[in-house]
Amino acid sequence: MRISSTVLLVAAIGCLAAPPAGAQGPAQTIAYQANTAEFLNPERGFMRFSNLLDPWNYANIRAQGATIVYGGVTASAFRNQALSTGFLNQIQAGFDAARESGLKVKFRFNYNNDGGADAPKSVILGHIQQLQPLWEANKDVIFNIDAGFIGGWGEWHSSTNGLDNPTDRAEILAAILDALPVDRTVGIRTPHFKREIFSGSTTSETAVITAANAFDGSDLSRVGHLNDCFLASSSDFGTYVTPGWSRGRELAYIGGESRFVPHGGETCNNSSFCESGNAIGEMTTLHTDYLNLDYHPDVIQRWRDEGSFDEIQRRLGYRFELDEATLPVAVKPAGLMPISLTIDNVGFGELFNPRNVEVVLRHNTTGETSTVAIAVDPRWWSGGTTATVETGLLLPESLAEGEYTVALWMPDIEASLHDDPRYAVRFANDGVWEAATGFNLLTTSLVVDSETAGPLFVAPTLAEVVDPEMLELAGDFNFDGAVNAADYTVWRDQGLDSAAYASWQANYGAVLPPVGLATATPEPGAILLVFLGLTSLAARGATAPRRSS
Repeated sequence: MRISSTVLLVAAIGCLAAPPAGAQGPAQTIAYQANTAEFLNPERGFMRFSNLLDPWNYANIRAQGATIVYGGVTASAFRNQALSTGFLNQIQAGFDAARESGLKVKFRFNYNNDGGADAPKSVILGHIQQLQPLWEANKDVIFNIDAGFIGGWGEWHSSTNGLDNPTDRAEILAAILDALPVDRTVGIRTPHFKREIFSGSTTSETAVITAANAFDGSDLSRVGHLNDCFLASSSDFGTYVTPGWSRGRELAYIGGESRFVPHGGETCNNSSFCESGNAIGEMTTLHTDYLNLDYHPDVIQRWRDEGSFDEIQRRLGYRFELDEATLPVAVKPAGLMPISLTIDNVGFGELFNPRNVEVVLRHNTTGETSTVAIAVDPRWWSGGTTATVETGLLLPESLAEGEYTVALWMPDIEASLHDDPRYAVRFANDGVWEAATGFNLLTTSLVVDSETAGPLFVAPTLAEVVDPEMLELAGDFNFDGAVNAADYTVWRDQGLDSAAYASWQANYGAVLPPVGLATATPEPGAILLVFLGLTSLAARGATAPRRSS
């Protein structure tokens, strides 16, 4: 049976919180010290305002404490015609500047920056088609995009072409989603617009994002929440206007969805709702990922004056802290290496764009590295929760002996940015971040030694155990799950080489017990494969007699 998993639990008899002690010698549990330092991380935090057509300041944005830019594109000259090649080239140049500067772009396309005229629907739909190749080519540096296009500032109101109605809004949003890569999201200006489009009424909640449909690629799952008058008034200046809906109900609706899609925008009025305690409370409820640092200056200054700015800056979006890791002190080549991690997300928000979690083994003397992406989706590490990641790695027989550094690496998923440490996720702990590589160091003293206790497995490269069928014992030549005399007969009759004999001899007595599979959901969408009996397997393999013929 093959089961796709997002988290692997290697356990003894039952579901243990730590890897089996006998799997590869003694285990060690390392506690990490969290910190409150402010540092850069991709796809979160305060953003800076910019004109994507004139990215003159991009090289300085990271030095100003931001990794996201509002990339505005105003096409006032093209309200009645196709976008020119030169204009499209300007947009591409803006994306190129963002990539060179280590930034991501929150893209917005509009036809005015003063509440003026927009474009007819036919022109808008044509422009979306022209933008599709740019969005596809530059999705690596697209944080997300605003729905834009319609009305004043592209905020879906005051359309001079009569487009601020349910039918036209739905058609334009559908065109944007069709043109945008499926793993990128769109921010919609008010929650009642989203309910109207997907549930058929501003007061209906028949279609909402839940754990059951999050990240499934549907249009619903790709539409997040944009508030450009956050905390401005009881209605946030027209953001919360659904009849019969209180502010609290709106916050609950958005907060339920924004575990899985972005929430953010900017403030626009220094109201009583901007008071620090209330602001932090609403950001917590709404899982707020980003805010404009450039607007409104009175609100930003208020937070500085009230002493909350630093906390807000730290907690916008995700902020991961390593609590502890349990892993072996020593392992052997061709052995099994269980790892258990406890990770706290103390941020308001989450990751919402796809991202891998990789484990790195690096030889401390030679610098040679082996890397494997483990089957866990960090988008489920919700703000204000603790995640447990438990995995088992099969080490290749060719792995050189010596002392190793073990690191957790969360690089950008796109090949163009994967090896750029500016786009890797940094954990908020003392002494773990390696700026040159983007690695988070779990330990620098793992010993790889062929004399370490434990059974031998077949693994040509570093690999995660995500399926029990991957667990193949070295020396089990008849593939019956046991290394015994019958395998010697196979070795003799098939004329296998001396290396095969040595693996049979070293692993004699090891047995793969019947594997029980169980599922659990500590976080929605996470499937645990539970391997029962690995402790007894390890112990039997470690104490099996060595025989020769």
